[in-house]
Amino acid sequence: MIKNYLKIAIRNIMKHRLHTGINLIGLSIGLGVGILVFFFVQFELSYDNFHPESEKIFRVMAHEKIDGEMMESFSTPFVVESVFRSEFPQIEKITVITNGGVQAILPDETSQNQSFLMVDPDFLEIFGFKLIMGDLASQLQDKFSLVITETVAQRYFGQENPIGKTIQMKMGEVYLEYQVTGLLEDIPSNSSMKFEMLLPKENMDYFADRRGLDSWYNVWGQNIVKLQSPEQVVTLEKSMDALMQKSLGENYVKGEYYFTFHPISEMHFSQAKGNGGLETTKASLLWILAGIALLVLLIACINFTTMAIGRSITRAKEVGVRKTMGANFKQLVFQFLTEAFLITFFATIFGVLLAKLILPTFNNLFEKQLVLAFGTSQIFVLLGLVVFITLLSGAYPSFFLSALQPIKVLKGNLSIHFGKQGLRKGLMAFQFFISFLLIASTLVMYNQMNAIRDFDLGFDKDQIVVIETPNHSSASFAISIKEGFRKADLYHQALENRSEISSSGITMGTYGDNAYWDAAFPLEDGTAFNFKVNFIAGDYMETLGLKLLEGRRIDPSPTADSSAILVNKKFVEAFGWQDPTGELLPSTDFISHQIVGVVDDFHYASLYQPVEPLLITKSPELVLSGINNLMIRSSTNSKLIVKSGTDDFATFKNILETEWEKVYPGEVFQISFLDETIQQQYVSEDRLGKMVLLASMIAILIAFMGLFAMVAMSISGRLKEIGIRKVLGASGWSISWMMNKEFIFITLLGALLALPLSWYVMQGWISQFAVRQWPSLINFILILIVGLSLVVFIVTSQSIRAAQMNPVDTLKDD
Repeated sequence: MIKNYLKIAIRNIMKHRLHTGINLIGLSIGLGVGILVFFFVQFELSYDNFHPESEKIFRVMAHEKIDGEMMESFSTPFVVESVFRSEFPQIEKITVITNGGVQAILPDETSQNQSFLMVDPDFLEIFGFKLIMGDLASQLQDKFSLVITETVAQRYFGQENPIGKTIQMKMGEVYLEYQVTGLLEDIPSNSSMKFEMLLPKENMDYFADRRGLDSWYNVWGQNIVKLQSPEQVVTLEKSMDALMQKSLGENYVKGEYYFTFHPISEMHFSQAKGNGGLETTKASLLWILAGIALLVLLIACINFTTMAIGRSITRAKEVGVRKTMGANFKQLVFQFLTEAFLITFFATIFGVLLAKLILPTFNNLFEKQLVLAFGTSQIFVLLGLVVFITLLSGAYPSFFLSALQPIKVLKGNLSIHFGKQGLRKGLMAFQFFISFLLIASTLVMYNQMNAIRDFDLGFDKDQIVVIETPNHSSASFAISIKEGFRKADLYHQALENRSEISSSGITMGTYGDNAYWDAAFPLEDGTAFNFKVNFIAGDYMETLGLKLLEGRRIDPSPTADSSAILVNKKFVEAFGWQDPTGELLPSTDFISHQIVGVVDDFHYASLYQPVEPLLITKSPELVLSGINNLMIRSSTNSKLIVKSGTDDFATFKNILETEWEKVYPGEVFQISFLDETIQQQYVSEDRLGKMVLLASMIAILIAFMGLFAMVAMSISGRLKEIGIRKVLGASGWSISWMMNKEFIFITLLGALLALPLSWYVMQGWISQFAVRQWPSLINFILILIVGLSLVVFIVTSQSIRAAQMNPVDTLKDD
């Protein structure tokens, strides 16, 4: 019996090759996209699930009221670890996690930048990172011990056993030896936390003084806790007010500074400040990609259904004959579903092959190492998808046609107006609705990203390279920055003497690298004034081409202008100064200083963020003397920004390297291009835009393939009508217009619903930018015109050909 069903199904599928081909291509593309997105979403949801008892692990989040607004950040004070450990018995384990980086000596005596995390010994007991060599209980107990990953062990020691061996790392001005006591398996690809090396937290002494480490208002990385049970979070948060009152003393104000606890399962999708270099993904991206994949697949299923409905007259006669011969309702339903199943099954195989084919491109686009591994669960999902699509695309034709009455079908009295017209038109309109929605959304993204790329940031970015100098670690921030700048100035002076160099400057922060400090100082009314800070030297303003509105620039001489301050226009507006030059900061805590000039507002951060008040100075002591709140999100390394004075980049780079070796012999030389760094800020949005564009093209392709098939079926069903109209004198163009009206109406209906909706939907996406630019109405009208033109072309090309047929051939049966 089943064998006969399969034979008949294969015969029917092969008989209608055009429809079968369109259904196979559409479903294969839809399933290929769907399979890729499924594995991507599955991979993203698997992040950090390898940690044992992960339901007990929480990240500490700081909440602080600033200018009447509660600010949230996972960057927390270093002191949290010791205080929470002693005050909260519910905490089983706790660790601080702080990023660091210094120069390290390789076996060939060259040096390289080596990043690491400074943590508590509890770190390895909280997380599930696999220790493959060394005793877990003894790790990170000694200040000069370290734990490394397999990749790092290979880099420093080759195939030798790394346990007991030492690595030299530069702390301050000297290289110190650190002994390897543990070897970790390389960090899993689905870990939000990526690192190469662990050092004990005591090494923070080389990067900050004790005053800064003990302050509740200076933040240093993150704090992670493991509780005895997850329910104890409520108890901890209820006890928080009492703890903060005890810790802050007279500075305590109820509800203005406290901490909460957030599950580690949320870490990969968190977009809050202070994520500390974690690998995160916007949860909305997963929903958007899943939605796109579903829409593309839905369009392919609609093609299947509309073509089945379009062939209803032919299949209705088949049903009538089968029922007359004794076939029952269930048998007919099974027959039609068998055909749908076969097409879906083969489309799934082709979809898997297509997914494997485009996987490298997908991984390159999203910078992932996604692998299509089909385990038991994935196979069950695929089989479930086959059944679901079979029912979704084949259910209506199967049950509708199987229920037809043979006597009406065979007498030719059957009317299936709803099945043949109403539902088919509605489904086609929905296809065009989805296609226009995607292409209009792509237009909004493309226009916005073009506006971002072309936006005047307020400084020059072309032909400028950024060179990061070696870190000068010190327990004092001021000393660390000053020493780094002192040596960087030697390099700056050497470059200034070369004609191939237009200008160069020294800075602690560059565009979008989060190196601008967040700081605040108290005002007389008890509130805090929040601003950004950057430290500079050399010809910083000239190199970037910053516009000076009032006053003068800071003297580039190393020993001059140590008390001079530059502020931006936003800073001036915040205090309402009419003549800001010569003004002092409105706080008595700052050491001797004076505002010497005002620079025009420029975007020192990405265009996701608005411009904030900015203070620029040479002297770190000046800033540190008066602030009461500080947040540092990156290293304190100084950077040189160098503008080329020649078009010969090879010569330009060679000069930079030559002078580098004189000032920093043996140190790693690395450059980046400022314009590329700027573009990197929008990589995720560019990726999303490319995905939506690709989905739009696929949706349009599938929709127009379905339109082509539907027009062909519609014309074949009306050949006799066309023949009669020609006999009565109708022209080919009038017949073509008759056919076009129906499809133009369907296209207009889908477009007029989709275009306004796309505007509404994209408001949420575009609102994340501080700078926004919508496409003009003309662009949306052009989309509509192009869509209509394609529809008219497809319908006209087929209808004109039908109108040219000899009426004798189409009417001879009558």
